[in-house]
Amino acid sequence: MKNLISIFILLLLVSCSEDPNNLIFPEKVSPDIYKVLFENESVKVLKATFKPGASDKMHDHLPMTAYVKMGGKLAVTLSDGTINERNIPSGATLHNSKMDRHQVKNIGDTSVEVYLVERKETHESYRLDHILPEVVSPDIYKVLLENEEVKVLEVTFNPGQGDLMHEHGVITFFSLTGGEVKNTLADGKETKMTIPNEFAGHGNKLVKHQMQNLGDTVVKLILVEHKNLKYVE
Repeated sequence: MKNLISIFILLLLVSCSEDPNNLIFPEKVSPDIYKVLFENESVKVLKATFKPGASDKMHDHLPMTAYVKMGGKLAVTLSDGTINERNIPSGATLHNSKMDRHQVKNIGDTSVEVYLVERKETHESYRLDHILPEVVSPDIYKVLLENEEVKVLEVTFNPGQGDLMHEHGVITFFSLTGGEVKNTLADGKETKMTIPNEFAGHGNKLVKHQMQNLGDTVVKLILVEHKNLKYVE
C-alpha cells in the first residue's frame, strides 16, 4: 500500500516545466474548488475541496507542499493526457520542487480536502542551528515530511497543553482546528489570541517562543518550514 501511495504521489507531481510567465492558476480557472487562504510575495496557501464527482480544470502549480486533510479516490490527468487513479489516505503529505500542470477529478463517493503551500520564490538553502520544537516537545510536534527543501510538522495542542521554548526559521502555517492560545516570546512578552479555523500565515523571521492552548478544544496546525526562503535578520 505504501508503495502504491508513493507511486501515485510521484505521478501527481510529475513536472512539465511550464513557462512561469504563462501559468494557469487553479483558483482562477476553478474558483469553486480552490480557495486562497493567504498570499504574499513568497508563498500562497490554497485549500482545495473536491466533492464526489467534482473536477477542476487543467492548471499549474508552483513548487508546492500538500497536506491531505480528507483523502479519497482521485483521477489525475497529466498535460500529456495520461490518467492515473489512486486512493489517497487522509494525512498524506507530499512535496514537489518543480512546477506542475495537471487536472484532478474526485472519482470516489466522499469529499476530498487538500491544503497546498506554493513557493513563489527560491533562494539558496540554509541551515539554522536552532532549538527544534519536535525535539523539545515531541508530544506536540510530529514531523510528517522532511527533505532538503522543507520540513512539515503536525502540531497538536490538547486543552491546557503548552510546548517548551523553541525556534522556527521561515515558516508557512495553517490551522485545521483553531482556538484560544497564548504566545510567549523569549523576552517574556505574552500575547493572547484567537486562531480561527483555516487561518493561514507566513513568518520570515527567526522566532523563539512557546505556545499554550488556553481553551477547552484541541488546536491543530500544520507548519511548513522552508529551507530555501531567506529569513529577515
